[in-house]
Amino acid sequence: MRKFLSLMAVVLFVSGCSDVGASKQEELASDEYVTKELDAVKKSADSLEERLAKVDRDIRALGGEGSSGGAGSGAGGDDSPVRFSDIPSDHFAYDEIRFLSDRRVISGYPDGTFAPNQTITRAQTAVMLVRELGLTAPVDYELKATDVSRHSSAYNSIRIAEYHGLMRGTDGKMNPGEGLRRSQMAVVLARAFELEEADHDYSFTDITSSFPNFKQINTIAHHGITTEVGKAFRPNETTTRAQFSLFMARAIHEPFRP
Repeated sequence: MRKFLSLMAVVLFVSGCSDVGASKQEELASDEYVTKELDAVKKSADSLEERLAKVDRDIRALGGEGSSGGAGSGAGGDDSPVRFSDIPSDHFAYDEIRFLSDRRVISGYPDGTFAPNQTITRAQTAVMLVRELGLTAPVDYELKATDVSRHSSAYNSIRIAEYHGLMRGTDGKMNPGEGLRRSQMAVVLARAFELEEADHDYSFTDITSSFPNFKQINTIAHHGITTEVGKAFRPNETTTRAQFSLFMARAIHEPFRP
């Protein structure tokens, strides 16, 4: 960052000397002007770093790659399954969250919470899927998505998910920090667990068979992963961490299906 800021200072100074008149050169070269411009650059860089740090913290909440306990570890770093202080036994996804915790697919935050109502990100989704399926990718496979930092805790999971076609992104971007929409949830689960397609269409009050990704939504309805048949599916709503745990556990383990 310091090298970047120093370079910006030089660029601003040289630009001022070459492209404007003498009076403007003096203005551009002034300490006040350079400081103002550098402050603006720094604020922009700091904002980006903050957003990337938030994504990283969210990944580590799942016990993501690079977390203190190692991939798949519990919050305490031992071999005990994790229990969460904010998931009481009467929580609607208690059994499913415990199931995934026992399988080392999720772990939670260092304070012992799971934050079930937080939106699950696309990066967290990749971590969970890759961990559950035990997937790998060739070491020489280069991630095609251009918006995932190599320093991200989820970099390798996203790389693996992309390699296997579980998550493909849009316009060359994976959007790792964005929330996973319910329609996207249907797509990744149908792909990841190779769910057999339905032989007829199920009905929803807010989408028809012409809706993008209807095939995958119809598929998870057929397998009892969603119970919204005859109701609104709400495809563009984001999925919470508890909801995705529920859906994923149903995809893995049939007894969880209604």
